Amino acid sequence: MAGSVSEYRGLGLNGGNFIKDTNVHTGNWFAIQIVEDAIIQTQSSNISGLDNACQPVSGGITLSAGTVLYGNYTSIDLTSGAVIAYNI
Repeated sequence: MAGSVSEYRGLGLNGGNFIKDTNVHTGNWFAIQIVEDAIIQTQSSNISGLDNACQPVSGGITLSAGTVLYGNYTSIDLTSGAVIAYNI
């Protein structure tokens, strides 16, 4: 029996993108998992106030490896670190 869409998504079975550069990446992601301490330069999502954690506001906030940010993300640009962006 096939699993539900949310089960596949929640387990990462819909795939994603490993990002470890400073280019702008676009997609449709439901979660961003920090796999190496990271600073986000910019992002587009449905999360109010998340831009306050991004540069250039106060130099950005370092997000620790293991942190997962849930939402509906359509772009991300890192200053440093590495993340996995999981497909919707």
